[in-house]
Amino acid sequence: MRRRRWSVSFLLALVLLSLLLVTGCDLIDQLIGGGVPGGGDTSAVKAVITAEVDKKWLDTTLNPDLRPPLMYRFSAANSLDQYGNPIHTPYYEVAWDFGDGETTGFDYGGYVISHRYWEEGEYTVTLTVRENSAYGNASATAQKQITIGPGWLEIISVTTSARPDGRFDVSVVVRNQSNQTLHGLEVDLLSGERIDPLIVDLDGTTPDRLPLPPNGTYTLSDVINPWTGTLRARSSWCYPIAN
Repeated sequence: MRRRRWSVSFLLALVLLSLLLVTGCDLIDQLIGGGVPGGGDTSAVKAVITAEVDKKWLDTTLNPDLRPPLMYRFSAANSLDQYGNPIHTPYYEVAWDFGDGETTGFDYGGYVISHRYWEEGEYTVTLTVRENSAYGNASATAQKQITIGPGWLEIISVTTSARPDGRFDVSVVVRNQSNQTLHGLEVDLLSGERIDPLIVDLDGTTPDRLPLPPNGTYTLSDVINPWTGTLRARSSWCYPIAN
């Protein structure tokens, strides 16, 4: 009798072991929940984006109107797997498209990420959640609209003229479109896809032009090296006069 009980228990153990070998971690996940995902269909996964201004990089006394450049903080941590549980590493990886030409590849460490928007505009942020191919092929995307702006400055024009030494005089006409009197600012000059280390710095270099009251138009001047591609300008840093 004891031998028969032992044989039945042994057979049950073999059956359970066989099921685990065949179904892998799917069976564990379905029995206790929250475990390893197991290749559910793509419609079962839910990608969720949360977004907020990253105040770690923001001094509201110097940027009271939240004008760009502005750092945003995005999170994919509220995304759900096919069982309704939060996604987690190493079973799900995420990729981001920030809508301004900047993207990230698939990564397990990118659940929470910060991104700086340099210019005003409407941006569509896209999150893609993808299951590790070792466990399945589930995936999902989500999109969120981000409105940035307006910026401190309106860039009106960029003009250059050649110098005898091979360099160029550059003039950048800007308008202070904020409601703050600006005390300091920097304007980056961009050439093609590359940001040149060329900065028009108003703070201290042209003291006769300080400060910049709102709604005024101003010309910033500097000397720059030769460049390739199309030259354009963007506001990279500004601050108002402290009260």
